[in-house]
Amino acid sequence: MLNIYNKSLESCGLQNMSNGSWDNEKKCSEIGGGVHQICVNNISQNTPNFSLNTGQSDWSNNRNNNNHCVCLGAWSLYNSKNNLDNNVLKCNAIPKIALSQNYVSKFSEGWNKWNGLEIDNQIVNGVESLVNMCYYKNNNESVENLNNLRNNYCNFSKNINALKNRQLFKNLCYV
Repeated sequence: MLNIYNKSLESCGLQNMSNGSWDNEKKCSEIGGGVHQICVNNISQNTPNFSLNTGQSDWSNNRNNNNHCVCLGAWSLYNSKNNLDNNVLKCNAIPKIALSQNYVSKFSEGWNKWNGLEIDNQIVNGVESLVNMCYYKNNNESVENLNNLRNNYCNFSKNINALKNRQLFKNLCYV
């Protein structure tokens, strides 16, 4: 399975980490109907009250320094409420299919809803925050990887009005 940089998907969890909604190899690879594709680094510290802010039980504050695979709906809602400005994602552990119509459509009725808690454009903002963090704020990635992410995002977004009419699409895809 490839990540958003078209490289082999890396593990979200480290050897000593306990359950984080990942597979047996600690990867966010739920492709058979699962939705936990977004790897958040140190979820309890980097995204305080993540689960409470997204209408779930308070599981995230008890994760200590563990990473966690979350779904796009929860990620989008949390990010829309908290407007994160630093990179809290483990981008090389996010599968390429997270930028696919099939995956994103699991969360969208009008690209907006998750768990009955809606904020205008939350799914669009969630996709854009993922790309922004992994493209602009991930200084460790090679130019090749960043170009691959840009191409994956542009190919995914070009037929989706909710994304292709936004500034991020114009910035990345009209180069």
